Amino acid sequence: MENDIKKSGLSTKKKIAISALVFVLLAASGPRLDSDLGRDWMVDEERPLIIAHRGGADIFPENTMVAFEGAAMIGVDVLEMDFHLTSDNYLITMHDSTVDRTTNGTGPVREMTLQEILQLDASAKFSNLTGENPWNGTTLPPVTIEEVLDRFIDSPLRMSFEIKNDGEDGRISAEIMFQEINNRNMGDKIEIGSFHLESLQAFREISDRKIATSGAESELQKCIIAPMLQIDRWWLDPGPASVMQIPIEWGGINLATKGIVDRAHQHGQAVQYWTINDKETMGHLIEIGADGIMTDNPILLRESVSEAGFELPEPWE
Repeated sequence: MENDIKKSGLSTKKKIAISALVFVLLAASGPRLDSDLGRDWMVDEERPLIIAHRGGADIFPENTMVAFEGAAMIGVDVLEMDFHLTSDNYLITMHDSTVDRTTNGTGPVREMTLQEILQLDASAKFSNLTGENPWNGTTLPPVTIEEVLDRFIDSPLRMSFEIKNDGEDGRISAEIMFQEINNRNMGDKIEIGSFHLESLQAFREISDRKIATSGAESELQKCIIAPMLQIDRWWLDPGPASVMQIPIEWGGINLATKGIVDRAHQHGQAVQYWTINDKETMGHLIEIGADGIMTDNPILLRESVSEAGFELPEPWE
C-alpha cells in the first residue's frame, strides 16, 4: 500500500502538468461558440416537447403509420422514428437491423427489397401495456420515408429521424434522407440523429449543416465533460451537435440535472432525454427545464405535462 502511494505521488505532478497543458490547449484552441441550430429546438423555459418514441411503442405497433397517426391524434409535438436501408436503397421505418423482432418475417433489412418489406406485418408481435394486440388479424407494414413526409407535410408536427446504417450504407441513407426532406422543404421541422458519427457527418456534409442534428456519443461526451470541468467557461464549440439526445444516466453520471440543461443552453444546445416511461422521471425532467422528452407512452407524458401546469399540444388528424 505504501509503495502504491509513493508511486501515485511520483506521478501526481506529471498528471497535474499534463492536465494543465490540456486545459491551456483547449482554452487556446477556439472560442466559446453556439451550436449550429440548437436554439431552434430549445423551448425557452416552456414545457418540454412531447416526443413519441417510435410513434409511441407502448401504445401502437412501433414505426408504423398507425403509430405515427395515433400519436398525432393523441397530441404530441414530435414523431420519432428509425430508418434502415433496403437492398434496393429505400429508407424504411425499422429500428432493428433485422425484421425478426417486430414483424412476421425474418432476415436482415438490408438484404430485402422494398416490396418484400412491405409484405410484412409490423403489428404481428405487438403487445400493449395490458398484454393485448388490438391489431391482431390486420397487416401493418413498415413505412417509407416518402410516405411519412407526405403524410405530415401539412401538419404542425416536427419529426426526429434516426439513421440506423453505418459506413457506406450510412452515407447512402444520409443522401436519400436529405434529398427527400429537401424536396419537400421540410428541413426546419426535422432533426437527425444517429449513434454512428460517420453517418451524422455525412448528413451534415450533404445538407451543408442546414438541418439540425444531434451529437454522436463522442461529441456528446465533449459537450458534457467540458462543462463539468468548467473548461467551457473559456472554450467549447459544439458545432453541429445542436441537440443533445441523452439518457438520464451515463457511465454512473447523473445527466438529469438542471446544471446539465442550463450549461447546454448557454452553448445553444437543446437537451432531449430518452426513453422515459415513468411519471416520476417525467416530472423531474419537466422541472429541470428539459427541451424534450422521448417516451413510448405519450398519454402518460401528456398527463405529467398537464399536472405541471402547462398547456398541451392539440391533437391532429
